[in-house]
Amino acid sequence: MVKGHGIQLSGSVEDLQRILGSPVLSASSPSFFSEMTWDNRQNPSDLFVAIRGTAFDGVDSIPQMIQSGVLGIVSETKPPQGTPENLTWWHVENSREAFAHLVQHAFRDPGKDQQVFGITGTNGKSSTVRMLASILEVSGCNTGWITTVDQKVAGESSESSCTTPSADVLASSLRRHVDDGGRSMVLEISSHAIHQHRTTGIPLVSAAVTQLGRDHLDYHQTVTEYHQVKKSLQHQVKAGGFFLLPTDPLEKTEDVAFVDVFSQGRWGGKIIERTSRGIRASLHGPRLELELDFPRPAIHDLSNALCAAILAISAGASTEEIRQGLEISRPVPGRLEEVAEGIFVDYAHTPDALEAVLKASREFCSGDLRVVFGCGGDRDRGKRPEMGRIAARHADEVYLTDDNPRSESSTQILQQIRGGMGSHPRVIESTNRRDAIAAAIHQHQTDDILIIAGKGHETTQEIQGELTPFDDRQVVRDILGVVT
Repeated sequence: MVKGHGIQLSGSVEDLQRILGSPVLSASSPSFFSEMTWDNRQNPSDLFVAIRGTAFDGVDSIPQMIQSGVLGIVSETKPPQGTPENLTWWHVENSREAFAHLVQHAFRDPGKDQQVFGITGTNGKSSTVRMLASILEVSGCNTGWITTVDQKVAGESSESSCTTPSADVLASSLRRHVDDGGRSMVLEISSHAIHQHRTTGIPLVSAAVTQLGRDHLDYHQTVTEYHQVKKSLQHQVKAGGFFLLPTDPLEKTEDVAFVDVFSQGRWGGKIIERTSRGIRASLHGPRLELELDFPRPAIHDLSNALCAAILAISAGASTEEIRQGLEISRPVPGRLEEVAEGIFVDYAHTPDALEAVLKASREFCSGDLRVVFGCGGDRDRGKRPEMGRIAARHADEVYLTDDNPRSESSTQILQQIRGGMGSHPRVIESTNRRDAIAAAIHQHQTDDILIIAGKGHETTQEIQGELTPFDDRQVVRDILGVVT
C-alpha cells in the first residue's frame, strides 16, 4: 500500500492493545502498524482514527478509508455488518482521547523527558506562561513555551495560530524540543484543548488555573461546565506536583492523590510604589517572600506573577531566581501594551479582563479614562451587556465599535453591548474600528489614559467571512504618524 503523509506510529498490535484495549475485530495480519492518520484527505495509512468533531464526524469517512486500503480502525462505533474480515477494529469510548494517547506513543512520550507545566484560566494565561518561562530560564533550564500569541520550541520562535495545538502537533513539538536539548516546556492550555483531549497523556510537573470568569459559553454552554473543564487539568499533574487555583481548593476541587492543591486566595501581591518602569511590589506565597521591581503597571499582573512563582517553586527555583526571572520577563504583545504615551492596547475580551484592565488603568490615570472596545460575533452573546455595564462603570468615555463581528450584524452587537450601559452620557458608536480609534485619539490629552481593548496582538479582523489586515497597535501608530 502506498503510504500517505500520516503520523509514523511504529506500533505492534500488542502496543496498541496496551493503549486502546483489545480490538473487537481482529485480523490475522498485520501484526504491525507503521503509520496512522485522522484526516480522510490524506492518502491511506495503516490505521485510521475516526475523530468525532463539532463540524465533521470521522465515522462518516470510515467506508472511504476502508475502500482506500486502511488496515485498522479506531472508532467510537462498533464495526457494522459486512465489515471486511481483514480489518482490525478498536471500539473506544472517546476517539480524541485515544488519538492523544496514540500520538504520545508515536513520538516516544516526549513529556516524560522534560518538565512540562500547564497554565489554564479565563485571563492571564499567556502572561503567566512567559513569566514562568523567564524564571525557568534564569534557573538554568533550556525552556520553551506555547501560547496564544507565540511559541518557542527547540530554540526557534514563531507566531501561534491557536492557543493550544492539536494533539499530534503538540506531541511533535515536545519531541523536537527534547531532541534539541530542551529541559522544560510551559503550555498555555485552553478549555477547548482540555475538553478535546489535546494534552491528554502529557504528564504535568505542576499546573495552574490563573482566574475563572465567563468565556466560551458558545462552546461550553454554562459557566459551571466551563469552570469544571478548567479544573479537570489537575488530573494530569504528576504525584508530588502543585495545582494552583484562584479559589478555595477545599470547596472547589476533587481530591487528587499526592498533588498539593493551593489557593491563590491564601496568598497575594502588594504594590509598594509606582516607578518609572512599572511598580515596586511584594509577593508572598508558600515558601516565598520577596520584593521586586516589576516591569508591569497593573495589579492583576501581580496575581499572574505569583502564580508563576509558585509553580517555579515546585520545580526547585530559588527566591533569587524567581525575582530575577520576573524582573526581566518581557510583557506579552498586546497585553496592556503602551503604543504611545497613555495609549494602551490590550487583549481584554471577557468581562473580568475588561474590568481588571480598566480598574488598573484608573489607578495611574489622573485625567480621563477612555476605552474603545466591541465584542466578537458568533460567540457568547450573554457577556455583551455585562461588558457594557463594566465599561460604563469604570470609563469616563466609551467608544463602541467592531471587534471581529464575523457573520453577525455589527449594529446588533453594539446594541446588545449598549443594553447594559444604562444612561452613560459619553458613549460614541462606530462600527468602523479605525474610525473609533481615531476619534478616541483625537480626544486624548496629557494625563489621560486610552485603552483599546479586545484584539490585543491580533493582526486581522474578520467581517462576514473575510479576513482583512488589522492591528490595533499599527492603526494607532498610523493615526499618530509614528514611524517604527
